[in-house]
Amino acid sequence: MPDPSLLKSFSETSTTSGHRLSFVMVARDEPPALLEATIQGLLQTSAGCAREIVVVDDGSCVPVPLAWPDVSVARILEPIGTARARRHGAAVTTGDILVFMDAHMRFAPDWLDRMLPHVEAGVLLCAAWWDYDLTHPLCWGADFHWCDERDYAAGRSPGFTYRHRTKYPGDGAVDVPMLIGACYMMRRESYVRLGGFSPFFRTWGKLEQDLSARARIFGFDIKCVTSAHVGHFTRPKHPYPVSWADVEFNQVATARTAFEEPVGKAMEQLLQPLPSQVGEWLAKVDFGGWRKWVQSQRRISDAEFFRRFVHNIPECLLQAAQIESTEFGA
Repeated sequence: MPDPSLLKSFSETSTTSGHRLSFVMVARDEPPALLEATIQGLLQTSAGCAREIVVVDDGSCVPVPLAWPDVSVARILEPIGTARARRHGAAVTTGDILVFMDAHMRFAPDWLDRMLPHVEAGVLLCAAWWDYDLTHPLCWGADFHWCDERDYAAGRSPGFTYRHRTKYPGDGAVDVPMLIGACYMMRRESYVRLGGFSPFFRTWGKLEQDLSARARIFGFDIKCVTSAHVGHFTRPKHPYPVSWADVEFNQVATARTAFEEPVGKAMEQLLQPLPSQVGEWLAKVDFGGWRKWVQSQRRISDAEFFRRFVHNIPECLLQAAQIESTEFGA
């Protein structure tokens, strides 16, 4: 369900003339030089905009020290994870356009000018993902892909994953199934309608799959602005601990909230056997209110979502979705 503070912020800012941009950046134990370079690049490329930059310090061992105009730090003492930290950042900002990004980015001079003409109600935008030096593109959005194996050594866990779209899809804002690339833009009203990032997700993992699945089920468009070039620093490992149990918990959270009950139950069966720690965490969480609100926003059936966006969906999920689809259309 939407955070009431988001509704308050939108009602206050939507009456102002022009746009105010709120950049939300989550940092946790980020190398200071990399974070400073990201903020400097963002300040330079957004210099002509009414803006605010909020760095959400998600429990860094050494607090993030920043003292620049238009930049503030929202420190969280105990880490809550990327999804909830972004959610917190959105709640403390006031702009009518929200931009969420990682803390290790580089920006082409005109990336923002390329993005802004395409931001409209009911649309989620991602920039084209380039290498950090902005010398070559890596992908333009992604496709949903179902993984049916658990192989942590190979970086795989069961559930929704993604496949980068590496073939240039054309000019402009091009429809893609799923956000990717760590730089997303949307109107605040769209963020509120979507409910924001999951309020349950742990540390890291499956964030883009969850947000994109809900967006599609709610009837949102997702587009990649192919001429907006944003570089992403790729590192071999996180600077903070990320466990596979966290990733698998997040996948179950999506199964229990984003999909109709028959589909969610069938999906959770495919995720077994879950790490014992995940079961302990799940026993302490009540998804009821969030699930009820998410389902009330549904505009398409799970069957339609699978047909359009998840081409290798397991047969048992498709069958469960087809039963639900008949009831949804009744």
